[in-house]
Amino acid sequence: MPCMSPLLQHKTQKYRQLLIVLAVTFVVSPFLKAGIGNILSISLLLYTLIVVVNSFALPRRWLVIYGAIAIIAFCLAVSSSLGWISYLNQPFSLIAQTIFALYLAGAAYWIGRDIFTTPEVTIDVVRGGISVYLLLGFVWALLYGIVNTLDANAFSQPLVRTGSYLRPLHFSFTTLTTLGYGDIVPLSEVAQVLTNLEAIVGQMYSSVLIAILIGSYLAQRSSQRR
Repeated sequence: MPCMSPLLQHKTQKYRQLLIVLAVTFVVSPFLKAGIGNILSISLLLYTLIVVVNSFALPRRWLVIYGAIAIIAFCLAVSSSLGWISYLNQPFSLIAQTIFALYLAGAAYWIGRDIFTTPEVTIDVVRGGISVYLLLGFVWALLYGIVNTLDANAFSQPLVRTGSYLRPLHFSFTTLTTLGYGDIVPLSEVAQVLTNLEAIVGQMYSSVLIAILIGSYLAQRSSQRR
C-alpha cells in the first residue's frame, strides 16, 4: 500500500488539528488564568489558524495581512495577560478583543468558504464544519466582552473578569445553541441585538451545513454509481 505524502496528508486532514485545539481551549478555559497558561493557549490557537489559512489558495497580500493581525493580536494578548502598562488596561483590552474577533471571524469565513464549496464530503470537511461552529461561539464571546467593557451595565452581571473569559464563552455558547439558562440576561439594546443575531446565525448555520453536507454526499454517491 503506497504511503501518503506529508503534504497530501495535511491537505486531506487540515482541520483535525484545528478542531482538537478549539475543543481543548474550550474545555480547559475554566482552569486558565491570566499569565503563562493563557498565553500558551492563545499562541497555540493563533498558530493553528495560521497553518490552516496558509493551506488555502489565497493571494499573498491576504496571507501577509492575516499574519500581521495574528502578531498584533498575540502581542496585545501577552500585554494584557501579564498586566503590562496597567493604566492602558481598558484600551488594550478593547483593541485586543477587537483584533482577535476579526482574526477568528476571518478564519471562520475562509474555512466556511472552503467546506461549502468542496465537491467531496469527507470526515475532514465535517471537522471543518464543527470548527466553524466553535469559532462562531468564540467570536461572539469576544463581541460580548467588547460590549461589556464599554458598558458595564450591558448584561445582568459582569461578563469579563480579570484573568478569566469563561462567562462570555458560557453565555455565547448557550446563546448559539439557543439553550439559554437565563442566568445572564442582555440589558442594553446592543447586547440584545448581538444575542438575537447569534441565535439566528447558530440555527441557520446548523441547518445550512447539514443540508449542504447531505446534498453533496448524495450527489457524490450518485456520481460514483454511474
